[in-house]
Amino acid sequence: MKEHLQGSVWRHRDVRIVVPGRALSLVGDGMLTVVLLLHLHDEGYGALAVTGLMVVEAAPLVALIGLAGRIADAYDSRWVLVVALTTQALACLALAADPALPMVYLLVAVLQTAQAVVSPTWSGLTPRLVGQDEVGRLVALNQGLAQTLVPVGAAFGGLAYGVAGMRVAVLADVATFAALAVAAYGVRTRRGGASAADRVRSDWRDGLRVLRADPVVWPLLLASIPIVGMLMGTNVVEVFLVRDDLGMSAQWYGLADLVMVAGAVPGAVLAGRIASDGRRVRAVLGGFLGLAVCILICGLTPWFWLFLIVVFGIGVAAAVMNSCFGALFILRSPEEFRGRVSSAVNGVLQAASITSLVVVGSIGAAVGARHTFVAAGAVAVVVVLLAAPRVLARVRDDGPGTTRRPEPLQPSRGGA
Repeated sequence: MKEHLQGSVWRHRDVRIVVPGRALSLVGDGMLTVVLLLHLHDEGYGALAVTGLMVVEAAPLVALIGLAGRIADAYDSRWVLVVALTTQALACLALAADPALPMVYLLVAVLQTAQAVVSPTWSGLTPRLVGQDEVGRLVALNQGLAQTLVPVGAAFGGLAYGVAGMRVAVLADVATFAALAVAAYGVRTRRGGASAADRVRSDWRDGLRVLRADPVVWPLLLASIPIVGMLMGTNVVEVFLVRDDLGMSAQWYGLADLVMVAGAVPGAVLAGRIASDGRRVRAVLGGFLGLAVCILICGLTPWFWLFLIVVFGIGVAAAVMNSCFGALFILRSPEEFRGRVSSAVNGVLQAASITSLVVVGSIGAAVGARHTFVAAGAVAVVVVLLAAPRVLARVRDDGPGTTRRPEPLQPSRGGA
């Protein structure tokens, strides 16, 4: 057994606690998302209420860019995680009582406020769990699980809601939050604490400042904004492309999600084998281009079987892009700023997602699903072609397979 684990991230005790706990929680996240959507539908609420739910889910991650990152960097990671995850469990427990819509929004806001702290805390802790050389493998593992288990949870959520109702389905998610809180308490690796709290004096812009100081990660993040926006925005009109333009049934539409999940698995495995910054940069750019071309082809294809092949490619490209970009910004950030950097990245991409849901959804209503996919893919291709030369020049400047790391940013004395 020991020989089998040698060279694997699973040989680290805390990984064997954290990864299963987070995997179970991902299933719960997928369940809760679908259960809430089904609940709003069955209660007679329309598209406006669903849009409101999506905005409430994303807004705390944007609004708390600075505060959440500072908490993740300054305070003991064990207690930050335990308190935040317990808060999520209690908020979810309150949702099981079938509250009115305003209270649903409030409780979801509480869930996502805690999530805004949980996510950068895990990101900052990642290098300490496995060491710098294995961060890429652990990030790829986590990304692969996220892209596969959330849809699995969504399927379970729909089944549980149909068989047992909202309360039982939501209580199952309460159990996943509680299990992850117990796992977080059992993790020996810790970060932050009293000395870090004394050292961290920042304002909300520090995470963005660290990102802007990096000649590689910053242009990649800027390029990812429209590309992620195009991908998220086309999700709004995908159902119309499959059902109306390609003439497929609801069952076939559901198959597309399973195919994307199948693509994420080899994508995550491939990303886990990439072990240097230079190769990760090229993989991110390759993932960008793959996503852009796939979105474009989705809008052009007259055949559903080709659409499924392309969706598989989207799953591969997204897994590679997310895993490699995640490893890049974690490893290239100064250790004391990793929570703030992670929070800034999450906030920026969530802001892009909110904007794209409105903009691309409006375009889809005006010009149709097929034209929306074609336009989104074309824009994304242009963005990649413009960004790639600048980023690759930085990689070449620093030698093959490596990239220069930015100088650590000093905390702002005038910040809160």
